Amino acid sequence: MAKQHKFFAVVIPGLERIAARELESLAAHDIEIEYGGVNFTGTLPLLYRVNLRARTITRVLMRLRTFRSMTLEGLRYDLEKVAWHLFFDANTNLEVEVSSHRSRLNHSDEIAAFSKDTIQKLIPKINTPSDAPHLQTLHIRIDNNRGVLSLDTSGERLDRRGYRLLSGKAPLRETIAASMLAWSAWKPEQCLLVPMCGSGTIAIEGALMGSQIAPNLTHDFAFLYFPSFKDKEYQKVLDKCRDMKKETSLHILASDSNTSATGFCQENARKAGVEANIEIQQLDIHDLKKPESNHGGVLVLNPPYGKRIGEGKANMSLWADTGNMLKQYFIDDDAWKTIIICPDAEHEKALKLKVKKRLKFKHGGLDVMFLEV
Repeated sequence: MAKQHKFFAVVIPGLERIAARELESLAAHDIEIEYGGVNFTGTLPLLYRVNLRARTITRVLMRLRTFRSMTLEGLRYDLEKVAWHLFFDANTNLEVEVSSHRSRLNHSDEIAAFSKDTIQKLIPKINTPSDAPHLQTLHIRIDNNRGVLSLDTSGERLDRRGYRLLSGKAPLRETIAASMLAWSAWKPEQCLLVPMCGSGTIAIEGALMGSQIAPNLTHDFAFLYFPSFKDKEYQKVLDKCRDMKKETSLHILASDSNTSATGFCQENARKAGVEANIEIQQLDIHDLKKPESNHGGVLVLNPPYGKRIGEGKANMSLWADTGNMLKQYFIDDDAWKTIIICPDAEHEKALKLKVKKRLKFKHGGLDVMFLEV
């Protein structure tokens, strides 16, 4: 039987349940939600599958060891129990990130320096030069005098898909866009309408989902550079992910009043390989009309707010106009669902629409919401 490992999926706070459902669909086991992430267990092929296919997860950590000692010498004992040679070699540029709260062992810089020095002595080949080609990051988290050692397997954040080379102000994270679509329960046979599309993140994530294209096929994962990495095993998972792609006809309509935004959307969709599945046009939100669709649809909105448009009357006037448009064309149609990203109660009030459900989460350090109206 293949060895089971413990993992932790880092998730934007508030979106943990959406990520947990995605992990369940990817055949993860022992799923347990906590603030800012989801614990799960599985084999190394599962680790590869989650990194390649997860749409709502920021990164995946491998749990290496828990510890209770709150002295540096005690930490040394636990560091010495880990088989570091499986993960680090002479090409490793090692970073140690420490988070300590409500604990006796609480000097983060000292803990990081001590841990790196200890690992260097255990693996003499490591000298952690800054120009070493492969960055590996060890996370040490201590909370209430309980610690855990975790190794980042993802490398660069998974929301950085690689297709968004062009973007406007305050672009939406890909993981938030994917979570929004998952929360809306949009189905590929339905129309997906994305006005105020900006650089196209929501529309592109929808096209990737509808075509069953794994979002991270070209990602440079940290686990690829573990000395223990088995490429043959990984290639099997990678090939299966590639074979999942479906040639399908999607009804995704993206629009924006700004010509630069529609240009960004077009180029980013091309880079993502989904330009054939998205119809992009320049259109003001005031001129938006409901398209014909045999299966209904989902309207997804990320209206400008805060610094993206400037505070004051212009902002609230746009939100009020948007609410009027939605009420006129979409709200009373049971075949359509409308989802809006809203920053606060003031903007929600400006819409003057009944909210059916909401989900709060963090975006750029701010508390924001998905609203279904």
